[in-house]
Amino acid sequence: MVRAVQVLATTSLALSSAGSPQSFGPTLDSARKNGLQIFNAVHNAMRQFGSSLQHNGMSLFPAVIPEGVLLYHGTHTREVPEGFEWLAFEIEHAENFARGRWRRPNDTDRKPHLGMNMPLQVADEPHDRPPFEPGEGHLHIYQAERPLNVLYIDGTSAGKTDMGTVDTQDILLAGNRSHKPMDDWRRAEDLCALAQKWKIDGFIRMEPGFEVIYCDFTNGLRLVSANKRPGMDEPGSVDDMWIVSFEWARAAAQRYNDIGSSRVLLDYSSVVSAFFYPINLTNPDPKRPELPRLVAATSEEMDVVREHVARSMARSVSSGQAPVDWQGVTDMVVTRYSKRLPLMAQTDSIEILRGEVNGLLNIYIDYAETDEGFVAARRRCAEFYLQPVQVRTPEDKLIYAAFENTTATICETLFEARRLVVEDPDVDETVAVAAVNRIIHDLMETLRWSDWKECGPCQPDEVCFVAMWPMGDVEDHYNPTCRNITDIAGRHNYWRFPGRTPGHRPPPSLSPVDHVSKNEEL
Repeated sequence: MVRAVQVLATTSLALSSAGSPQSFGPTLDSARKNGLQIFNAVHNAMRQFGSSLQHNGMSLFPAVIPEGVLLYHGTHTREVPEGFEWLAFEIEHAENFARGRWRRPNDTDRKPHLGMNMPLQVADEPHDRPPFEPGEGHLHIYQAERPLNVLYIDGTSAGKTDMGTVDTQDILLAGNRSHKPMDDWRRAEDLCALAQKWKIDGFIRMEPGFEVIYCDFTNGLRLVSANKRPGMDEPGSVDDMWIVSFEWARAAAQRYNDIGSSRVLLDYSSVVSAFFYPINLTNPDPKRPELPRLVAATSEEMDVVREHVARSMARSVSSGQAPVDWQGVTDMVVTRYSKRLPLMAQTDSIEILRGEVNGLLNIYIDYAETDEGFVAARRRCAEFYLQPVQVRTPEDKLIYAAFENTTATICETLFEARRLVVEDPDVDETVAVAAVNRIIHDLMETLRWSDWKECGPCQPDEVCFVAMWPMGDVEDHYNPTCRNITDIAGRHNYWRFPGRTPGHRPPPSLSPVDHVSKNEEL
């Protein structure tokens, strides 16, 4: 059985334990300490729903967009962009920008910048020119001519907020703490300078839908078509912007659980995460402690992590080995427990609790052996879904340690529930049931799995609506629900933009148990 062990000296990355005299670097202790966050980062990778809920991403995944994948670009011209620009994975995402011309920093009438991304004016721009000029638009369709090597930046990394959504880009990758959240053009310039140095094609980010900052449109892409869109007042135009926004949200919702058709292949075995390091990830906003930030990290620490990303990216591009499907491991764990835990947290039947506990734990117990305190059974429980894993890279070892911490947390709680309702035949049933309800509820609050926030089936004119920058109110973040086009219109007070305070958190937010119960009633 594979075990999380100290990395051999021959590997390209040294791991150390807390208190080690080694210089700053990733540690197994940090991976264990942040195990729940690492588990969720892998589980939510390239999944719109979980990445919207846990929007301050701290992890970077080398990835490949396979040859043949179609990508979309909305702009004001038929011309192929010179230099970098934005590509969307969804048609509606790009169509939203095929409506005219978005001005860029240092824009002049003689040198138009093409644009699918939506920058607002930055502080040093003239304010007498509007950032958007209505006019004819074009939808470009591109096809990957070869496998495209990209770096996926997790979370809502295309969300231009000061809440921490761009920390990994500005503070970690670019080493530039002066970027304004809306200054996406200069952010892309910095990232593409890094891409040129690392010999990769671009970066995947997420807003409502996934996008690519693609750094050189003349390399790796084939233009399939560049069709003119109808003008705002022409037949064929969708001139109701609320319909456009609703369909954009619907398209993003189709990718809540998967990007679809293997359009992006993540190298989980080469992921680099701030959670691997003994970094201070405290959020300076005391009201949002659940959202990690990099603002307290030192520049020297970020230099080390950035170099780790560079090495990991280079190894991923040159490696011929298949990575461990760590997301598949998370799926096995989540599907095993995600329906059973809410039932155990709310049932008032001790018989149901006994049945669920025994059903979950008997696979790990050998009733023929003497196992005081179920020490061996607890170990088997924690390691069960890690058994097929063949650890290959230093990052695999870190993920293994993180996942083992997560499964051990689940198993310890379940064995405590077993002690309360199975092992004592004379137990006060009411007291025991209440105690199990409480510890399972607390476990769910600790795990914070996005599955427990899902809406359930919606009507054809509705979408399961979670706050996705720049859309969504506060309650849409904490309690996503089915909404129609009328409900969605004008909802955006969750997100904090420079100079604007977001809405207040609704008191109280539904707990995972309450949210599951609510949506099962729909």
